[in-house]
Amino acid sequence: MDESPPIYDTHVHIMSDDLVREWQAMGIPFSKAAAYYADIDTILNYLGANKVDLIGMGYVYGNPEFYQGSDAYQRLRQENDYLHAAAKQYPKRVRPFFAIDPLKDYAMKELRRCVDFDTKKGLKMHFSASGVYLTVPEHLAKVRPIFRYAAEQQLPILLHFDNWHPKFGPRDMNILVDSILQDIPAVELRIAHFGTSGGFNDKTRRFLDESVRLFEAQKIPERHQIWFDISAVALDKDSEGVTKLSTADFENLKTYIQKLGVDKVVFGTDYPLYRAREYYNILKEKVGLSEAEMNTILENSN
Repeated sequence: MDESPPIYDTHVHIMSDDLVREWQAMGIPFSKAAAYYADIDTILNYLGANKVDLIGMGYVYGNPEFYQGSDAYQRLRQENDYLHAAAKQYPKRVRPFFAIDPLKDYAMKELRRCVDFDTKKGLKMHFSASGVYLTVPEHLAKVRPIFRYAAEQQLPILLHFDNWHPKFGPRDMNILVDSILQDIPAVELRIAHFGTSGGFNDKTRRFLDESVRLFEAQKIPERHQIWFDISAVALDKDSEGVTKLSTADFENLKTYIQKLGVDKVVFGTDYPLYRAREYYNILKEKVGLSEAEMNTILENSN
């Protein structure tokens, strides 16, 4: 009998059939049949989590390296509609996180449209795919009202913060705190992949060091719930150019989890990268987290 605790996976991707076909046409490899990326029944059955936050990926249509068409907003809408339809099939198991590109003129329009959907919901932004740099005043000016609106609507935010700039890290976190979080109502913010783009390296450590410093200095307003999503961090295999962790890396990751505090960590797989129980076992066996620490992380995720 499996006595493992139930898992709420906070980072599960879904793509429409159209998006899968477009990526395949670009030569992006897929290791499984399209249903594993696009069909909600297949995703839930294969993933094995009890509940999930289902993440839309329509923001890619705002990236000219991926899409050059003139109907980017319409394609984003279609992707968010596809996400909504999938989530509605399992209202007790699935919470959709609708995607926007915060730099586009239609970003707030689409966010308001998605807020009216009849499901519990959240907001996903991907600063790397959208080319967002908070160090650029014009970018900050566009991101700030989106955070405020999400807070006012009590929308949790999942943020892929890393933008691949070589100097990304402490300065960006300080701008987020000083120029956004200080001035908005209480918000639940989940920072994906421990702040970077997967794996665990010097860049991740610098970001976490600064985050810990800000918490200890009480610079982050206590009204906010700030979580750190561990999805795609404890890699035991190479993934999209990100190198798997060594034994020493896994040990160092455990030290950083404890330094940050397991009370600030949430569980996620970055599906289709991992199945739920597979990644749970990596955190226990390779990172070396105790059952009590894992239970805390799973409780945070609910």
